[in-house]
Amino acid sequence: MRTTAELVAATQSGDRDAFAELVRRYERAVISTAWSVLNDYHTAQDVAQDSFVIAFRKLGNLRNGQTFGTWLLTLTRREAVRHSRKTSVSVSIDSVAEPLNKSPAPAWIQDCEDLARAIGRLPNHEKEVVVFYYLDGHSAREVAELTSRPIGTVTKQLSRAVVRLRQCLERVSR
Repeated sequence: MRTTAELVAATQSGDRDAFAELVRRYERAVISTAWSVLNDYHTAQDVAQDSFVIAFRKLGNLRNGQTFGTWLLTLTRREAVRHSRKTSVSVSIDSVAEPLNKSPAPAWIQDCEDLARAIGRLPNHEKEVVVFYYLDGHSAREVAELTSRPIGTVTKQLSRAVVRLRQCLERVSR
């Protein structure tokens, strides 16, 4: 399995299949990041797609391929905030005849809305390892390879993230 840095370098050299692999690896993390800002799954999917397009266009500016994940999630959060500001509309409760029906999010988000919000609030470096490890099911060693980090760093980030998530979820459940 190629590292993220190798995939970034290959993409910068014109290998579109390498970018497709980056999309597969980061898709859930990007959607989760957008969803944590927007709280709407379908809008988060749209923003995620936009974020990947922007990332592809700007990838030539990325000097260190090892930082791709953090860079992409930062770009996604910025795009989600921009989108939420652009589409923010004030609506009087009296002007709405029926409640707006939003399509339900898929089970992996809908069943754990509080957890998804808490993950979205993690620092990017922790969010990235949590998504790879817990949502995508990669081993700690695979996460280390995907993120180009030492395995000790990954396990420490996972441990810290779990503590933060527990604290956040305890506050929510009170």
